[in-house]
Amino acid sequence: MSAILALTTVIILLIASALRRKKPAMAPAVFVKRYMHPGHTWVRETPDGEVLVGIDDFAAALIGPVDGVELPRLLRNVRQGEIAMSVRHGSRTVPLISPVSGRVVGKNEMVLATPSLIGDSPYGDGWLIRVRPRRLNAQLHNLLTGKPAQQWLDAVRSQLAGFFSGTPALMYQDGGTMMTNLGDRCSDEEWERLVNTFFLSDVRTK
Repeated sequence: MSAILALTTVIILLIASALRRKKPAMAPAVFVKRYMHPGHTWVRETPDGEVLVGIDDFAAALIGPVDGVELPRLLRNVRQGEIAMSVRHGSRTVPLISPVSGRVVGKNEMVLATPSLIGDSPYGDGWLIRVRPRRLNAQLHNLLTGKPAQQWLDAVRSQLAGFFSGTPALMYQDGGTMMTNLGDRCSDEEWERLVNTFFLSDVRTK
């Protein structure tokens, strides 16, 4: 009997050891570096040297669910700091600035078919265009990333409270996240002022 118990124990230990060896190691977390433009668009480099462009979560919350999107045509040249595209929520259209200069080599067909992705996943599936940039390193110096980007976003959230000075608490849900459709609380005049202030829409369009 003792021999059988010993053999059983050895078999169990061997199986446990084999299972530990087969257990896949957890992949390390992937850090995605984004650069932010003051017009609330972002840019992220891709492994092939091109970049993806989208809007940040502040813009997504301010605009609300996107009903339509207008993206630049393929092979069009866009310029950093100039209006290149727009999104629509209801009857209101928001012009968006390109954070980089370069040639448009791709459009996100998913957001053309389902514009609500822009608000649902602004840093993921809701990206807008793919650009082959020119002199990217020089352009990135004009953008914000890391801690400076977060400090800037905190500052513009505080600035936004000025548009809702009577009820600033209504800007946020439980947990401190911004509510969506904030723009719907504005009159047309207030909305125009808000867009000019936060999306820099009074800049030139190429």
